[in-house]
Amino acid sequence: MIRDRLKRLAHEALGRAFDERDASRIRVYTAPWIIDGDGVAIPDGAVVFDADGYVLASGAASDILVDFRWAQRAELGGILLPGLVNAHAQLELGAVDEALPGGLGLRRKLRALREIRRATDELDPTSREAAIRLAVRQSVAAGNAIVGDRTDSLRAVPAMAREGLYGCVFHEIREFSARRAAKAIAAAAVDRARIVPWPEGIRYRLAPHSLYSTADGVMKDLFSRALEAGAVTAVRLAEAEEEMDFLSAEGAGKALIEAASTFLEEFVPPGTDPLSYLEELGGLNERVMLVHMNTATRSMVRKASAAGSPLVLTPRSALHDSGKLPPLVSFLEEGCRIALGTDSPASAPDGSVLREAAELHSAFPEVPAMVLLKAAMQGGADALGIDSVGSFEPGSAPGLLHVDTDGFVPNDPCGWLLRAGTPDLNWLMRPAPPGEVRAA
Repeated sequence: MIRDRLKRLAHEALGRAFDERDASRIRVYTAPWIIDGDGVAIPDGAVVFDADGYVLASGAASDILVDFRWAQRAELGGILLPGLVNAHAQLELGAVDEALPGGLGLRRKLRALREIRRATDELDPTSREAAIRLAVRQSVAAGNAIVGDRTDSLRAVPAMAREGLYGCVFHEIREFSARRAAKAIAAAAVDRARIVPWPEGIRYRLAPHSLYSTADGVMKDLFSRALEAGAVTAVRLAEAEEEMDFLSAEGAGKALIEAASTFLEEFVPPGTDPLSYLEELGGLNERVMLVHMNTATRSMVRKASAAGSPLVLTPRSALHDSGKLPPLVSFLEEGCRIALGTDSPASAPDGSVLREAAELHSAFPEVPAMVLLKAAMQGGADALGIDSVGSFEPGSAPGLLHVDTDGFVPNDPCGWLLRAGTPDLNWLMRPAPPGEVRAA
């Protein structure tokens, strides 16, 4: 339905463009390579935008320039690509000066993050807002058109609105006591009501934090709300081996719950794996993003694929925390939907999903680079349910990024991007704010 809407809008916009032939409103960008987030690298390509930032056409420059010979033209070297999608970020933690030590394990990491949050809370408002705004600006500079931002406080929302960074904010509920969780949901509603008007292009979602930090009844409720509204929510899953312990042994489970700064009342370990437990809670479906999946087994992967669940991988964070990467090849072999995120600035140094893709490319050279770039573009848009970004599909408004290769024309632009270290990404056009398709 959403794709049909994009096609209809593109057809209408294209018709107006040809009727008016107003060169001041239409621009054709050409380059030796166009990387379309839909999985295609086009040599000597072109993409056409109108003045509002919507794509009218893309393809071989020889064809595009015939149809749009009357339009403005910008001939560029290097590579053009749509804005990237960071499907899992934590902007409210700001731009931390120093990452946490690696190899802490989940429980110690949770305690350390709690200290970072406490220190952030204790900052004066001006300093705190400056740190958050810096993190948002760094995310924009990393080429992100939209983000999936996990938040306790919604503090990053005003900065996102000011800097034109769109996407979804997932307001996390992390109480393991049902009574405290109900209070947290009520407090979240108050936080949401304080932001008036709510910024265009930023969607609001309630989300459970994780299986080890959110009451099972609350998770069932939040998953049900998302399904009924046709909206997307998210949960952290299979993040570390300690989560397996949580589901099988009460002592380990209690320690993990306490590390997550929640309160244990009555908890009976289900004695099953995270995917099976999530399925019992109604959270294994195409509307729930599964974030991390670092310790997923093949049987869990098959179950996620069968359910159509989008997986959001955070490889640099996984390496930092445990020295291990998620089983990417298993995910791809089983046909899983893949997106990328950067997680917390305490475990990943920046907001670049391009560097997340590069990390996977280095570790799994057998995986085509275009597959990883697609995960960083259309994969993230698909997971977040925002179809107006992630590719140059006519009717979309993904923004336009340019990478200057200093006159060099790579034979494999996708591989070159992931091997180039930190190529400069320059915005030629920022994305238009995505519309709200369904209310959450």
